[in-house]
Amino acid sequence: MEGAYQDKYSFVGEWYDSQASVTRRYNVFYFPSDDTVEMFDLKTRKTFVRRVKVNGISLDKFCIGGTLLILGRLIKIVDFACEDTKKRLQKDMEVTFAMIKPLPTNIIGKIVKHLNDHGLRISKMKKSRLTSDDVNFIYRHMLTDPTYPFLMEHLQGQLVIGMELVGNNAVAACKECLGDRDPPKAAPGTIRALYGSDPVRNCMHPSAAPEHALEDIEYFFSPRLRLTATLSNCTLCVVKPHAIREGKLGSALEVIADAGFEVSALNMLIVETVNAAEFYEVYKGIVPEYKGMVEELSSGACVAMELQAKDKSLNTAVEFRKLVGPSDPEIARLLRPHTLRAKFGVTKVRNAVHCSDLPEDGLLEVEYFFKILDF
Repeated sequence: MEGAYQDKYSFVGEWYDSQASVTRRYNVFYFPSDDTVEMFDLKTRKTFVRRVKVNGISLDKFCIGGTLLILGRLIKIVDFACEDTKKRLQKDMEVTFAMIKPLPTNIIGKIVKHLNDHGLRISKMKKSRLTSDDVNFIYRHMLTDPTYPFLMEHLQGQLVIGMELVGNNAVAACKECLGDRDPPKAAPGTIRALYGSDPVRNCMHPSAAPEHALEDIEYFFSPRLRLTATLSNCTLCVVKPHAIREGKLGSALEVIADAGFEVSALNMLIVETVNAAEFYEVYKGIVPEYKGMVEELSSGACVAMELQAKDKSLNTAVEFRKLVGPSDPEIARLLRPHTLRAKFGVTKVRNAVHCSDLPEDGLLEVEYFFKILDF
């Protein structure tokens, strides 16, 4: 009878209804034959969403603890709804936590690309500054390790990037990608062998076990670790959902760093349709791609960044706009082949990145993503 279950996967999802101040629970069914979704209200015992195709949703987007945007609602996947789905997907959908230690942005880009190339998908990501309490929690299983005082010195007060990674046996796969804690002992080609120097400055810290990973994820992505936007001589860069899905984030970070920009704040988020429409309101009735732009921005996770020019005499918004290039990637490839849209864009809608068009918009757009949407 196993074949009878192969046409769908079943999950338990939760949605917080802010108007009623109540969390609603659903069975979320995913049908791989046509990438459609159906939702069943567990309280009313009625179909909540009839089978429908949702832009940006595919099987690899489902992970326990992850969030999906389904018809304007952010649905958190909290469990498998049946043993068959759990049996088939549990290893492929394992999550782990990894933290990138203080490193130059171009190296961070290389690490992100390395993880993606080895089958580890980033489903959550943010930049934050660690307190001593944060270091104590993240390294709670290493408090008696001889290197711990040096780790505290290296990390306290510093900017780091936390990531939730999803993949097949993600906990073990992440540790294999990293290599030995002591970089000179790490296998050739691993992240620590390539970019680390010693057991303290060894690029990354991974969770040691699945249960530790869930605790780390809950801790790091809670409000206690704040975003780091400075709101000073800055501009906004948003790596669009299609570019995230296509694994282009790491390469984009490298280009941005090599062009002379610092990433002073970073957050991966899902932009709801109403917020995407509000953000792009200035283009409504002006550019024919407006509807497509809204749909793309709300089609999955994007990465928003506050950027600052390393040369403080430059206007960040003006200089970054030059690096982004024309809105049409085809034109960019002809006229400005070294720009971000030329390298990573596909169409005028799926053109890899959004940037602030006008110098005066840079600060306002950073505030929108890092203050208004940071709830």
